[in-house]
Amino acid sequence: MPSEITNKYKETSEEIERIEKAMKCVLNKIGEFKVLDEKLVPEGLKPIARSIAWLVDQVVVQNLKKYKDVCGIEEVEEPPHDLVQYDCILKLKEDDIECFINVKTSLTATDRTGRFDISKADKLIELYEERPDLLLLVAIIVVDFDNIFVKFEDLIVFNVAWVPEVYYNRANHNLQSRANGMQTPRSNQEFIRILKQKMDEAGHLAHYS
Repeated sequence: MPSEITNKYKETSEEIERIEKAMKCVLNKIGEFKVLDEKLVPEGLKPIARSIAWLVDQVVVQNLKKYKDVCGIEEVEEPPHDLVQYDCILKLKEDDIECFINVKTSLTATDRTGRFDISKADKLIELYEERPDLLLLVAIIVVDFDNIFVKFEDLIVFNVAWVPEVYYNRANHNLQSRANGMQTPRSNQEFIRILKQKMDEAGHLAHYS
């Protein structure tokens, strides 16, 4: 592998580590939060990640803004609407790289070896083709759901273009990945080529062309 490519992958890996550090700083500031009045759910809330995912997204993004100065973040920009593949654009201090962050929620008891949806494959392709140098990161917020309290326990950050297995789910048209944070460095162009190939094998690429 040419040295310039190796250096690029190294720089990207270091950027991901810095992003993860900044986000962990913010999560530590939050600690935990109360979902609702316990009087409304006398039997407690069932620990289901999808039931609180939107709320966790809101809490994380808004607190990235709140604690940005103490956690080394220069700017946090929210998307123009909800129909995009990211929840915010994050830029660190003394850093020119814009990192697009897709926030996901997972429970501590969740099996990390199972696949989960990242985003619609065709929309990802559009985003990467619009921004060839895109750094799109998935930030899996691992939480412990205790009755009406949500506590932040861990954070897993990975580069979408580096998912080890580019798996296209033909049933729901999503790119899927495992939640263990494993990575296989590749260029954005190579990632898109493989994703298009997977869509074509499923007979879906022509539909989106």
